[in-house]
Amino acid sequence: MQRKHALEIFMNGEIGIASAENRSNRQQLNGLNILHSDDVWNQQRQIADEAIVQTHSPAEVLALLAAYQPSTDHRITLVDRPASEHATYHAAGYRHSSSEVLLARSLNDVPAFEPRYSIAQATTIAEMEWLNTHDPAKRAWITATRLHEPRLRHSFILLDAEVVARVRVCQVDPAHSYVTNLYTAPNYRRRGIAQALMIAVLQQAAALGEHWSVLVASEAGLPLYQKLGYQPQAILTVFEPVASSA
Repeated sequence: MQRKHALEIFMNGEIGIASAENRSNRQQLNGLNILHSDDVWNQQRQIADEAIVQTHSPAEVLALLAAYQPSTDHRITLVDRPASEHATYHAAGYRHSSSEVLLARSLNDVPAFEPRYSIAQATTIAEMEWLNTHDPAKRAWITATRLHEPRLRHSFILLDAEVVARVRVCQVDPAHSYVTNLYTAPNYRRRGIAQALMIAVLQQAAALGEHWSVLVASEAGLPLYQKLGYQPQAILTVFEPVASSA
């Protein structure tokens, strides 16, 4: 997969599936992509903006954002941009909040099923409510709208009557899916649980006829995804306003 294509899947996956509760959209300002999130998360409406910077200089980005007037909760994500540009963002009141890696994996050779753990998928309102109540990250991460959207898949692993890991997959189009919201309970990490869940996700995607899986990895999550065959496509360097982190 080419980097340009992986970025398209990433941006569309971040916006998600349009619905009455998800009014997110993607805009362009003189070629600068703005991902405007207007969605319900953890039972509350949240609004945020993210500028995806591929070719624009820091001065151009800051001028476009000044004209756009982004939400207080916004970020600037640099795609393979040189570190020499960072000082301009710092001077403008931004801080480097994280570095992530955009990854993609072909679904032609999915790993074999991991038999140690049983994987389930939420399909009913009762399951949704139970999962939200018992979420390992203490977050109500599924809504009825998302549960009944066929292009969204919510998978999880139960151990000791606890939800120890969960993940969401968004089918961006018939050939591509975007993986997000992977989380493993701290007390259950380093036991192969996240790997088993991801293998199940890859197998289901392949069975549905999808050809590529795309995701964004933190530094901590990168080794797992690379072990599963994901290949780096771009480095994403994220800046946020200093005031928003106070």
